[in-house]
Amino acid sequence: MGSWVGVPLLILAAALQVTIVPQFRWQGGEPDLVMLIVLAYARRATLEQGITWAFIGGLATDLLSTTPTGTHILSLIVLVFVVDRLRAQLAELGPISTAILVVIGTLIEFFFAYLANALSGYGLPPLNVLLYNLVPTLAYNFVLIWPVGWFVRRITPAPAAFQVR
Repeated sequence: MGSWVGVPLLILAAALQVTIVPQFRWQGGEPDLVMLIVLAYARRATLEQGITWAFIGGLATDLLSTTPTGTHILSLIVLVFVVDRLRAQLAELGPISTAILVVIGTLIEFFFAYLANALSGYGLPPLNVLLYNLVPTLAYNFVLIWPVGWFVRRITPAPAAFQVR
């Protein structure tokens, strides 16, 4: 059931991501709502449930944005695998590991988006992307992971116990 709760949530977040969120750009960066929702859910769900949310959120974002189809799907699935590997190594994912995952998730998203755009012929200078997009987006994501995480915990059922590998 936990995976199906996310379908309307992720579609709504993807729609907001491509319509309203760009209006709140700061220094060229904007929050990545879908990535934050997938990250918040993957922290407490099984790998299979996290991949389901990553696929749905990535597909919705890819279909509504100008990036090549598959870019967000791939980056979010990679993020879910990173979360799963980190969770297997740690007893609990606390605030410090969550902050690290926000950095990793934002870097993964930017890497795949930059790579897809470069392969499509729309590459930008990497330093410009780093300074004018990545840093402000990281600031947004650091601030928003806490309310997004709280919201995701409230609307999704408690995940089934998963085995530590």
